[in-house]
Amino acid sequence: MSTPRPFFLDAILRSLRFFYLLWGGLLLATLGWYGRIRPPAFLWRWPELATWVTGPWGRGVAIGLGLTMLIAALLEIWELVDKLLVNFMHEHERER
Repeated sequence: MSTPRPFFLDAILRSLRFFYLLWGGLLLATLGWYGRIRPPAFLWRWPELATWVTGPWGRGVAIGLGLTMLIAALLEIWELVDKLLVNFMHEHERER
């Protein structure tokens, strides 16, 4: 059984995960929505795969992954705020 992480470290890691998911989800969904997905040069060795990535199915997958990341960011910030409130309320109760 492992020991829980310290509160400050856990809050920092959750914040970093939230910003990563938010930024990545917004970028991926926006690139997919506006059709700006550009596959890397090595992917053009397989032209069928590269055209699939830039086609409507690839754009749909990018939008879906982006929205999934945004929902995960929403859940992450929900857990972070919950953890902060529980910690601060516990500290408040201890002062009484």
